[in-house]
Amino acid sequence: MMKYIYLIGVVFFFNACSATNYNSITNYIDLKKERKQFTNSMCSFNSFIINSQTPKYGKIFIEHVELNTNCEWNGFSRSYFDNLFKEKTHVKSMVAVERVDFENFEFSTYLINDKYILNLISEFSGSKSVFTLDYKGLLFNEMIKKFDKNYVSVYLEKPRFSSNYNSSLVNQNIVKDYFNKEIEEL
Repeated sequence: MMKYIYLIGVVFFFNACSATNYNSITNYIDLKKERKQFTNSMCSFNSFIINSQTPKYGKIFIEHVELNTNCEWNGFSRSYFDNLFKEKTHVKSMVAVERVDFENFEFSTYLINDKYILNLISEFSGSKSVFTLDYKGLLFNEMIKKFDKNYVSVYLEKPRFSSNYNSSLVNQNIVKDYFNKEIEEL
């Protein structure tokens, strides 16, 4: 009997781990082949940004943030990313017109300056946050269909926002205080 309980536990454990990585950005873009700009702070490791131009998806920006185990976000990381993006691109207005959540993903569609569309894919797991700006919306659409086969984007053919965004939450943390070490009680 204990063997069966152990086997069921192992199956659930590995199933949960594989479901998290099933739709990871790395299943679509080979990050090993991309030129990474590593970012660092006292609270982060293996953090980087990538500006990619893929034949299939077009222009993509990725920020990968991994916090040390003794550090934590001081607020909602996606909101910090939104605000930094808006500030650095001098966007006048950025309104979420669609937001869909699945497992460890949040898919957001924004109306920029009342006329352009931009997609953001946010992936969260443990101490890792990955933000992907999809300027064409193709990657966004393909990833979301892995969760919902019936999903239809009403924004895919709308005029798209484009920028040369190259900023980093990690690099801006010293000024903006997005995350810091947890205070340990004595």
